[in-house]
Amino acid sequence: MQRIKWVWANMTGHKWQLYLGYFCAIIFPATQLINPQISSVLIDRGLEGGETQLIVPLVLTMCGVTFARCVIGYWMIVLCDYASQGVVFNLRTRFYRDLQQKDMKFYDTFRTGDLMTALTSDVDMVRHNVSYIWRQMIRGPILFLCTIIYFFTISWKYTLALLVVAPFIVIILRRYTKKVRPIYVDLREKLSHLSTNAQENIDGNKVVKAFANEQFEISQFCSKNSDYVKQNLTAVDAWLKIFPFVEGLSQSMTVTSLLAGGLLMMHGEMTAGQFWACNSMIWAIADPLRELGALLNDFQRFVASSDRLMAIANYHSSIRNPQKPETVPNGGRMKGKVEFRDVTFRFGKVNVMENVSFTAQPGQTVAIMGETGSGKTTVTNLLSRFYDVRDGAVLVDGVDVRKWDLHTLRSNIGMATQDVFLFSDTIDGNIAYGNPDLPEEEVHDFARRAAAAEFIEKMPDSYETIIGERGMGLSGGQKQRIALARALALRPSILILDDTTSAVDMETERYIQQQLAELSFPCTKFIIAQRISSVRKADQILILREGKIAEQGTHEELLAKRGYYYEIYRIQQGLQKEVDA
Repeated sequence: MQRIKWVWANMTGHKWQLYLGYFCAIIFPATQLINPQISSVLIDRGLEGGETQLIVPLVLTMCGVTFARCVIGYWMIVLCDYASQGVVFNLRTRFYRDLQQKDMKFYDTFRTGDLMTALTSDVDMVRHNVSYIWRQMIRGPILFLCTIIYFFTISWKYTLALLVVAPFIVIILRRYTKKVRPIYVDLREKLSHLSTNAQENIDGNKVVKAFANEQFEISQFCSKNSDYVKQNLTAVDAWLKIFPFVEGLSQSMTVTSLLAGGLLMMHGEMTAGQFWACNSMIWAIADPLRELGALLNDFQRFVASSDRLMAIANYHSSIRNPQKPETVPNGGRMKGKVEFRDVTFRFGKVNVMENVSFTAQPGQTVAIMGETGSGKTTVTNLLSRFYDVRDGAVLVDGVDVRKWDLHTLRSNIGMATQDVFLFSDTIDGNIAYGNPDLPEEEVHDFARRAAAAEFIEKMPDSYETIIGERGMGLSGGQKQRIALARALALRPSILILDDTTSAVDMETERYIQQQLAELSFPCTKFIIAQRISSVRKADQILILREGKIAEQGTHEELLAKRGYYYEIYRIQQGLQKEVDA
């Protein structure tokens, strides 16, 4: 019932269609009983009783009833289908909107395959239940009850003879339902594994080819595909084990009808017309019982799908807007002052950052260096509030980031990372992603500042060139420069460059650094890099080690300390001399 309430709550704007559709499903069975009753009168009075004047009116009435039944059935299907499509639209829209609000922990928890399966097959299973399964669950029992009542009005003996098998069918199906529920939960899980495997391999196809691992990946996919097929067969097998009994008991009603009806006719307790009408309506008792198994099958699929959808929908993000968020007056820009005050952050059970403190004044450039896993990217994740600190506080313009309006905070932060994600859109569209109304000349200017204008203008359609998914067709350096232009186009108060120039040559890097120093808007810059050349002009350089600040100062100050920074400087200077030689 909880699942049905949840679906019902997502039917805003389409409930009236479902009300009317299910109302048609309620009255539709009654129209199916009228013609057999008219046929009974036609046989008993019109044909055997000699009242031939009744034949034409009764036949015309039957035609009218048939037409009315067709109209009601048509609207029953149309209304239910329209309502179910409305549910699909609402669910997918809400689901996608919710995905945009989820925190990074959510994406660490749920696999992409799970989310894609939920957005497609799970939502479609909800549609199938609303449009067909629930409709049949209304229509079937009503048809069964109406037919039984009609039979009782003719002969209670005949009716009881037919109902002897009904309890056995109900008992069999009840046991089947308990057995099949976990099977469909596993089936849905195996479909998620299959979708995840396919998504990962399509997304990482270049890696697969680079390692010549196609056969291994094919075998992995075939294994998961085989598991999914086997689980489907397990579900089918569970149904086939009871199908002969359900079908046999349902079909036995026809034999029972002939025997019981024949005996009652012989003893004068049932007329020929009544026997014909009852025998023609046996399907109205047998079909609901026979279909019950298939309906329960699909309903169990719905249970598995709706549980997954509800788990995703009910996931409470820890990153939320405060009730009374801080905003910049008149939609202005932040000043860009950043302070980390005794920040400790734990990812799972591991301390990633511990008691980190530093301050970046507006307009300053802060460089962050350190070994892999030292917490460099964590600084930017906490600043953008992708995660929240465990202890301490991250402040922007003197306000804890947890008190800022999320949109205000993030719209004032421009970010370009080493792992670049570009959309399947034009280059112009990718650069202006954060500001779709950006004038074309400014798009060109930011591309020039990011050292991207030259190669863009050489492309077939220049800025209107459509680049492939994730920037396929571009080199690593080209993608990084477009990502940098996209970050600059936001005119951010805080600019984060996470190894953004790692794939460009030294000359291009120097050009970019010069352009960053001459920006037309004030901007506090955070540069995460491993090259001394990328950080030496920074106002302050932070050296992170095991989540703590090991060294802090300017280029000259850190060289004088003869620590980690000095060793990296010596190594890179030696390599540079070798290259020059």
